[in-house]
Parts: sequence; C-alpha cells; structure tokens
Amino acid sequence: MDRRDFFRMAALTSVVAGAAVISSPQKSSARLVLSKEQDEFPYEISSDFKGMPQTNCFFCRVFSDKDAVVDEYVQKTYGLTKIDQMGAMMASSKDGFVHPEQHGEPGFTAVDKALELAGWATNDEFSPYAEFGRRNSLIGTHIVNPVTGKIAKDKPVFVPGLHTWDNSRAEYEIKHGDGRYQFKDKQEATDRIKRACRYLGADLVGVTSFERAQKWVYTNWLDLHPIKNTFPDGTVKMMTYDAMEAQKGNFISAGYGVSPPDFRAESGFEPKSVITLAWAMDYDAMKTAPSLVAGAAAGEGYSRLAEISYKVSTFLRRLGIKCAPCGNDTAASIPIAIESGMGEGSRMGMLITEKYGPRVRLAKIFTDIELVPDKPRTFGVKDFCKNCMKCADACPGKAISKDPAQVYKVGQETSVGKINKSHLAGVEHYYVNAERCFGYWAATGTTCGTCVAVCPYNKIDEWHHDLTKIATLTPFKPLLRHLDELFGYGGPLDKTRPKSKWFKDAVADFWNKA
Repeated sequence: MDRRDFFRMAALTSVVAGAAVISSPQKSSARLVLSKEQDEFPYEISSDFKGMPQTNCFFCRVFSDKDAVVDEYVQKTYGLTKIDQMGAMMASSKDGFVHPEQHGEPGFTAVDKALELAGWATNDEFSPYAEFGRRNSLIGTHIVNPVTGKIAKDKPVFVPGLHTWDNSRAEYEIKHGDGRYQFKDKQEATDRIKRACRYLGADLVGVTSFERAQKWVYTNWLDLHPIKNTFPDGTVKMMTYDAMEAQKGNFISAGYGVSPPDFRAESGFEPKSVITLAWAMDYDAMKTAPSLVAGAAAGEGYSRLAEISYKVSTFLRRLGIKCAPCGNDTAASIPIAIESGMGEGSRMGMLITEKYGPRVRLAKIFTDIELVPDKPRTFGVKDFCKNCMKCADACPGKAISKDPAQVYKVGQETSVGKINKSHLAGVEHYYVNAERCFGYWAATGTTCGTCVAVCPYNKIDEWHHDLTKIATLTPFKPLLRHLDELFGYGGPLDKTRPKSKWFKDAVADFWNKA
C-alpha cells in the first residue's frame, strides 16, 4: 500500500466507522450481531416449486448420470464429455490414485497431499461418500480373526457408519431404560440440545421445524451401487469408482439406484424438527485455495461433520429421541440452514454466516422431538453480493455467474452458460454452473475453495473486521471489495494465482505457523 492509498484508506475508514455507528450502534460484549429476524424464507419461491430430486444434485450426477456434458467450455477446456467421468476422475485424485496436474509444486507436494488425506480420514473411513450424497452411510471394512489378529483383506463387509440412521439405542431406552426423557417444555429441550451441540463441537447451531424443512427434502433419494476393487496386495474394497482403471486414465463410476424418500421406513420415525450444525474450516489453510492444503481444510470439515453428528445423535438417542444425521444427502443443506437462522445464500452458492462468512461446513439432523424453531436472519448479503462479484472474478472454473439473483429456468442463458438441471428450480438464487465448478475439480485434482478464500465475508473475528461487517449495511458497501483488495485479502483473482508469490507465501505461512 503506497502513501496515497494509506491516507485514502484512513479517511474512508473513518467515514465508514462514523456511518456505521450511526446506522448500527449496538454491539454485544461477545461479538457483533447485525442480523435481523425474518418471518418468511428471505428469497422468492415460485408457486410451481416442486422440490429438487437428488438425481439432479451434481455431487450425485457425477457418479450416475450417463448424459453428455452440455457446457462447451467444460468440453473444450478439460476434454470432459460425460458427466459420470467427473466423479471417478475427482474421487481417484482425492484418494491419491491419480496425481493433480501441479504435482510437486508448492501447495501440491507429497506432504500437502498427505495432509489432505489425513484431513479426510475420519470421513472416508467412518462415513464414506457422505460428501457425495450417500445417506445412512456404511463403513467398508474387513473380517479380523479375533485369535490371530489376521485381517481377511479379500473379505469386505459393511457395518453402520457415523451417519447411521439406526435408532435401536433410542428404542432400547424407551422400552427397557428410563423411557424417553421428559424436558420441562420445548424451550428447555431446545436450550439443552443446542448447548450439547456446541459442547460436542459445533460452532453454530440452529433449529427449524420439519414443516418448514420438508419442502427442501429431496423428492427422491439415491442408493450407492459400489464397484468391487481388487488391489495388488489382494485387498478388496467396494468403492464408487474403479480405482485401478482410473490409474490407466479410464474413469468408470459406480452408479446409484433411486428410492422414494421415507424417514419412517429407514429410521423408524416421522421428523418434527431439524437441527442444523456448522463449524468453521481453518482460516490459514483456506487462504491457500486451490491448494491441497485448502483441500485438507475441507476434508477436516467433513470429518468433523461425521464425528460431531455422531456424538449429537448419541446424545439424543440416549434420551430416547430418534434421529437421522445427514451430510450432503437427504435434503438441500443451505436452504435448511437459512430456515434455521444460520445465514444467507450468496453469489458463490455457499451459505454466508455472520461470524465465519462462507468458511463453514454444514450438517443437519432430523429428529422426532418438537423444538422451538429459529427464524431466518438476514444481514445484507444478497445486496452485497449484487455489487461485489469478487468470487465470480476469481473462480478458476468460470462457474460463478454475474447475473442478478432470480428464479432461473433450465436452458436459460447466463454469463456462465445455460442453466443445467443441477440447480434449485423455482427458488430465487444466484446461479453457479455446477458442470464448470466440478469440471475444474475433476481436471485439476483439487476441491478448489477459491471463492471461499477471496470472499470479503471470510474473516477471522477481530475488531477491524467487525467494522467491515457494519459497513456492509451502510451506503459504503459497494466500496468494500476495493478496501478488501487494498489490504491484500484473498490474493490474486486470476489463473496466475497458484503460480503467484502471494500463493506460495500463503502455503509457506501455513506450514511455518507455530
């Protein structure tokens, strides 16, 4: 920052601060709270909205959809022609069977990859493929001789995973234990359960009624059809793709079956409430996006998702409360999080929370206890995203549109190509072309995260960032992207990012941090 910019910044900051104090004078002793409660869902829902089938969710399409890639940019840039190629290509790289194109460079070394695999370890071993929409996940393991300790590597078996919908523990408590615990009232139940969620690891907790959440439950559910993989050492694993063929450059995905949504048949109850959980990903790691270090932060977020969801489910079941913990399956997470007062939608398609911005992972737990619901809360994100465009400019896959938020229709032209079926039809939102987003992931072997890293809302909890949050509610909000970049937040916004000194310094800073 040169002298002129410094003084211009100082003057502008003073003006913003004054306007902010006038427009929003209240500040809690714990942290700044700017959001306002809304009685209704804060985005337009058209009268012909019929819900979203999970078969249209792109995380699932990449393993099951035999359709051709329709986006010409994806075809020409990455050479991808079929949707179900992408899942096998992405998963084989994520699991370490195929190296990313930048292999060996800063952010993409063997050490960075080991960290990424370690971050994903709990998810991959104990709740596999929940990130790709698999509900009620099963753990693929092997028979062990209890006398010799020898593992029968050629005999895979499945056992319940951390996202299990098995409510036999709750049934036991009801029938043979102390019975279902009786809270004094709904408010006490809500307060105690929220406190337990935070104690067990959630950074944010919200609640909505199933009555409001039901419209976001997918209109069909997918069932994974795994492929048998036999590795050179004789180990047999059931996976979503053919790992051996992937190493040869042939990307074959497993496919899914389809079931009607039925909580009672699969979990033994009809939901009354949904508990939404969120936790922050590491700030320093996410700064390095689209590196494997940022991928480690995403993986660690999913691993925490599995672990904390299991702990919360155990807490509920020990009280005789039935539940169904979910990751990226069963229902659309972001609308349910909005209904639960957790944050707002954004141009990048991610939830923006007031405290952590988009740097969070989400889980939801459907349960048969009636709780006091939270209300949706807004704090200016929709209007801020209208002017900012930083994520759209930075997206290496050119997937984030610059079009206004609106109710889109399949086939409609946008700044990032035609609307495909992997979007929430009938609901107002900013459009992200999922084919382009996942195409970049598949071709580069990363989970990217650049949009999260550059977002002006992605800040740690410090006083000057509170000032920025206040300014988003003032007439100065169109200037905040400029201020963000002037202070050097987010790094380069073009394809030079992974080669830049800024990026290499961010990776080095992560590893050198005490």
